[in-house]
Amino acid sequence: MAEEGKRLIWFYGRECPHCKKLHPIVEQWEAQNGISLDKLEVWHDDKNAQLMRKYGEVISAACGGDLGVPAFYNEVTKKAICGARVDAERLTKWAKG
Repeated sequence: MAEEGKRLIWFYGRECPHCKKLHPIVEQWEAQNGISLDKLEVWHDDKNAQLMRKYGEVISAACGGDLGVPAFYNEVTKKAICGARVDAERLTKWAKG
């Protein structure tokens, strides 16, 4: 887990079908890039959901006006990406700012 304020976070829902589909893509991307995302489940964990709401304005803008999962937030650049369209190329661009 990275230091708070410098994390790359993946907000997900345990039963979210889009999140499940992204899981192997994210794992492969982490292995190829030597980068670990903090994976925070928000549907069953209030603390994680509160953190997601803290970044809600940025995440909502990236998600077309909705605060939903899957969503990725970069605490350094304060940028977010979201949705089932996330792929390795988008993750790299987002992670590097």
